[in-house]
Amino acid sequence: MVKQAKNSSVDPRDLWLAGLGMVSLSRKQAAKVYGTLVAEGTQFRDSANQRIDALSKQARANLGDVKAKVEAAVDPLLSRVNGVYGTVKGELESRLSPVVATFSKKKAKSARKPAARKPAAAKKAVKKVATKARGTAKKAA
Repeated sequence: MVKQAKNSSVDPRDLWLAGLGMVSLSRKQAAKVYGTLVAEGTQFRDSANQRIDALSKQARANLGDVKAKVEAAVDPLLSRVNGVYGTVKGELESRLSPVVATFSKKKAKSARKPAARKPAAAKKAVKKVATKARGTAKKAA
C-alpha cells in the first residue's frame, strides 16, 4: 500500500503546473548548454586548425634542411658505389667472356642439327582424342 502524504493541502493542479514548469526550465537550460557546447566545439576546431597550419609550415621549412643534409651524406656514397660497380662489371665481363664464348659455340653446333619429327603419329593422336570426345558426347545424350 502507498502511504499518503501528511500534508494533503497540495492541489493536484499545482503539481501538474510544477511539472510543466520543470519541463520548461530543463528545456531552456538544455538549449543554453547546447549553445555553449557548439561554441566550445567551434573554438576548439579553430584552435586545432591553427596548430595544424603552424606545424605544417614548420615541417615544410625544415624539409629543405633535411633534404640538403641527406644529399650531402648520400652523394659521396653514391659516387663510391658507382666506381666499385664499374670495376666489378669490368672484371666479371673479362673473366666470363671465355665461358660465354664456349656456350655460344655449343649452341651454334646444336642449332645445325634439327630434330626429326613424325607428323603422322601426331595426327593419329589427334584423331583418337577427337573420337573419344565424340563417344563421350553420344553417351551424354
